Amino acid sequence: MGFPVISPVIVKELAEQLKPLTPDEFCDVVVSPYAVEYAPMLCNADVVRKLMEKKEPLAYSMVNLDDEQSQQFIAQSSAVTEAHPIAKYYWQIRTLFMGVLQNRDINFEKRFLLLNYAVKSVQGMIDKGQPNLIPQFIEEFLNPQNSYEPVLKYFKDVRPVPAYSLTDGISLLKSLVKPNAEYKDVLNTVYKNLGVSGPETLKMVDIKKYIGMRKQFSDFAAGDKSHYIENIAISYVWNFTLPFADPEFNFWDHFVFFGALYNAVKVMITCYTPEVDDEKFVKAITAFDSAVRATGGKLMRTVINTAKNAGQNNNGDLAILTLS
Repeated sequence: MGFPVISPVIVKELAEQLKPLTPDEFCDVVVSPYAVEYAPMLCNADVVRKLMEKKEPLAYSMVNLDDEQSQQFIAQSSAVTEAHPIAKYYWQIRTLFMGVLQNRDINFEKRFLLLNYAVKSVQGMIDKGQPNLIPQFIEEFLNPQNSYEPVLKYFKDVRPVPAYSLTDGISLLKSLVKPNAEYKDVLNTVYKNLGVSGPETLKMVDIKKYIGMRKQFSDFAAGDKSHYIENIAISYVWNFTLPFADPEFNFWDHFVFFGALYNAVKVMITCYTPEVDDEKFVKAITAFDSAVRATGGKLMRTVINTAKNAGQNNNGDLAILTLS
């Protein structure tokens, strides 16, 4: 069997729409341990609009390269798996992320709590030298008959801390040091809507006002536009090859980054367009993604190390970010 090429079905639609652009011009083409993956770029406004159109869960297609084309990729895959044996669970872990993030029986924000628990559990199996337990755990965790109430009760004592989420989100947003004009405008509007002149005056925010804005985001994330944020989150799983992007970091480290990234997007949308105007949503996401790309891939490492150094990289901290 040839080496697989995987892409969301929207790539074919976008290829027709964006001619003469070819998919490798509006997609990240990532060679993961077990596939060539096409991940549409969120800096492209047409990509974001297409994701907003898709109310049904994103579907993916797979084709196989011919045997000759596959040889190089198969050799690379074997080398990666030999150096990092945990990579053999690549598809199970990817299935876990997709299965949880697309579980529409659960409020979207609570899906992050489920993923928090699941990734922490998987990391525990690895740390204890029992990675062989991963496939069965994931199969059972994603069982459609599964009740997630016991997992959600695990977080029942976690209380929202809006100021923590806001500060953490703004910290990431302002860390993107090569912002484009659109992103500068988004940030300026964020500060204006918070009633401050900039990040240096963040302590002056009327937190009650922010909580009201945050409530609007929760309504959006639970409403008929919830697929907007779902599809953005899923796109970042593929764009960053989570949780396998950097072998220096473990699965939990990657989830810490994912949680911080989601929190930053949440804070940005909350403060830029609380009512979630469609065109403002497009502008915010595309501007943010362009600014993220301008970091040259350094953002993940910075976020993970900052969280570690601050002692804010445990599952409780991530749960607070999710709920706040």
